[in-house]
Amino acid sequence: MADIPATESDPSFLPIEGTMDAPIIFFEVCPTFGNNGGLVNLMLATGLIEAAPHGKVASRVKAVAHLRMTAAAAANLRDTLDRALAMGAKPEGMVN
Repeated sequence: MADIPATESDPSFLPIEGTMDAPIIFFEVCPTFGNNGGLVNLMLATGLIEAAPHGKVASRVKAVAHLRMTAAAAANLRDTLDRALAMGAKPEGMVN
């Protein structure tokens, strides 16, 4: 029987349980935020458009989630968002 080569370990890999069951949260604005004794809180919201009487349309803003986190978690979220935004940024300089 052939030997199976050992898989290289990746010290940066962190197994995460429940990734397929976690909710997907879509939001367009973060209308409120605060800090209560080091506990950071954010409200995430999205705009809704719905039919109204007489052929009109009504729009409203609906809260979709309230986030609560430690300052360390908030810093980690901020850094992760910065990296995600950088991935989508147009490269600087001349285009080849």
